[in-house]
Amino acid sequence: MSLFAIALGLFILAIIVFLVDLFIPSGGVLIGVTGVLAIGAIVLAFMHSTSTGIWMVIGTFLAIPLMFWAFVELWPKTPIGKRLIVTPEKANEYVWSDAKDSDPKELVGSFGTVLDELLPSGIVKIQDRKYEAITQTVPIEKGKTVKVVGLDLGRLVVVESKERNSSGTPAQSFGLDRPATELNIDSLEG
Repeated sequence: MSLFAIALGLFILAIIVFLVDLFIPSGGVLIGVTGVLAIGAIVLAFMHSTSTGIWMVIGTFLAIPLMFWAFVELWPKTPIGKRLIVTPEKANEYVWSDAKDSDPKELVGSFGTVLDELLPSGIVKIQDRKYEAITQTVPIEKGKTVKVVGLDLGRLVVVESKERNSSGTPAQSFGLDRPATELNIDSLEG
């Protein structure tokens, strides 16, 4: 048998061992055997002739991306790959961490008070319960009234509200939310 036939046989055997490694977990042993077989194939090909050795190196370097593709695309579909790679299941409904006895969707539209400054997240109090919240706009100071406008990532999404506070009374206004014409301020222009 010629050196070329042995080199070609080792190269084909290297590919077969790699494919077996896709189905049988070996902790990298079979990948190491694949590498040794490929190096042996290259050495024997160079012993046959320089041009055969160069072609074997080219073939080996072309096979490496194909092996990588097989490992990334095919291995997760094998029985071992399915057991080792966990694919997350899509949730049928929104699960919220603070919802113990109520549906968090019912809180949308309700008002509360900021307990910790929202930068952009913090704690708000709504109907005598504390909830984690995130502001949709600028930071909101402690004690301000907020309105729940939605749910996001297990938190209430709130915006500062001027409508009313948690006790039902109108929110305190400093006049900054009114037009300048209502404040009787002279023109700022000289």
